[in-house]
Amino acid sequence: MSTSAVRKLNVVIVDDDPSMKRLLMQVLSNRFEDRVNLWGFTDPHEAQQWMDQNCCDLLISDIEMPNIDGMGMLIFAKRRNSWTQVIFLTGHSSWDRVTEAIENGASDFLLKPLDKDELVKLVDQELERFVRWQTALRGNRKVAAAN
Repeated sequence: MSTSAVRKLNVVIVDDDPSMKRLLMQVLSNRFEDRVNLWGFTDPHEAQQWMDQNCCDLLISDIEMPNIDGMGMLIFAKRRNSWTQVIFLTGHSSWDRVTEAIENGASDFLLKPLDKDELVKLVDQELERFVRWQTALRGNRKVAAAN
């Protein structure tokens, strides 16, 4: 599906570990440079300030962080844009935490240490979904304008 008429996907990365944030930014920048806009934060509060002023299409967040955890980030992002997709990163997970995340609208999980190929695969899937949604919205607007 062509992305030429679709804006870039706005991806926000939040991880309190600066080296993990850099790695995520590097992998996604190298693979999706022409298809995504990337913003990275080690402070969840700064990420929330950014999301207050901008559209976040995909949030990739560590689930375990001090002060505001990934679940708090998910709820915050979804309240601003219900279409925001969320992928969690975790070094350890329990089924209770996974269930809670899915019930709150998480798209997927990645375990640490990070599997770069799996990250790329998940973001590629989100890009495909984004293009479909944008194309459908554009089509609906054209139909509404014609009526």
